[in-house]
Amino acid sequence: MATSRSSAGAGIGTLPRRGIAAHRGGAHTRPENTLAAFREAARIGAHQIELDVRRSADGQLVVIHDETVDRTTDGQGAVAELSLAELRRLDAGRFHGPAFAGERIPTLGEVLDAAPRNVWLNIQIKPGEPIAAAAARLIAERGRTGQAFLACGNAAAREARAADPQVLICNLVRQRSRRDYLAHALATGSDFIQLHFLRGPPEPELIADAHAAGLRVNYLAGPQPGGVAALFEAGVDFVLVDDVPTALEEASRIGIAPGASR
Repeated sequence: MATSRSSAGAGIGTLPRRGIAAHRGGAHTRPENTLAAFREAARIGAHQIELDVRRSADGQLVVIHDETVDRTTDGQGAVAELSLAELRRLDAGRFHGPAFAGERIPTLGEVLDAAPRNVWLNIQIKPGEPIAAAAARLIAERGRTGQAFLACGNAAAREARAADPQVLICNLVRQRSRRDYLAHALATGSDFIQLHFLRGPPEPELIADAHAAGLRVNYLAGPQPGGVAALFEAGVDFVLVDDVPTALEEASRIGIAPGASR
């Protein structure tokens, strides 16, 4: 079984060892996948920021979760059929409340430029999006290779590593069991795995085995706030949540202090 490459990438030693990950930037308190969300997550001390990347009609890397803009903006249509200029005209904040009116869909480059250097960046490449190589090159150009990782499938990982062999990968190819998933992640030289609440609570023994092989472990928690202390007790490194303030408060009570943005 192959081992992971988690020791690769400059600057990893300066990043948090464990903590709270702001899922889509912290969608509970800010409009998801916007600079407003990412800046607030960093300001209050998130240890990792998760975001989603797709391609516009003119090949630009834009940060949005859905295939369409319908749910999170005041527009309609498929992201892949709208140019960056057209996407820029949409309001991506008003749906979350009038205080956020005017927030725009950011590009990946803008997010990389705005993010602090001591926060992990969990960049999910959506299935079917042929953008992994471009994302890897952009991460390298911005000097974020040791900080940002691509959460993606096998084909995207190969594409990314062909562009930059140092890019970090979180394997998202689900298998029949978590044990099979771990084996697959190791065989493909991944750096992170990401467990999901829909498949049940984390198994401490499996997490210990992942750590022994050099993998870091993310866990996407359920939509209800609370319960992160038990996840850390099981060995999870980073817990992905929408309600970042509540999770940071709970983590602080067990000795995981909020990160210091810089």
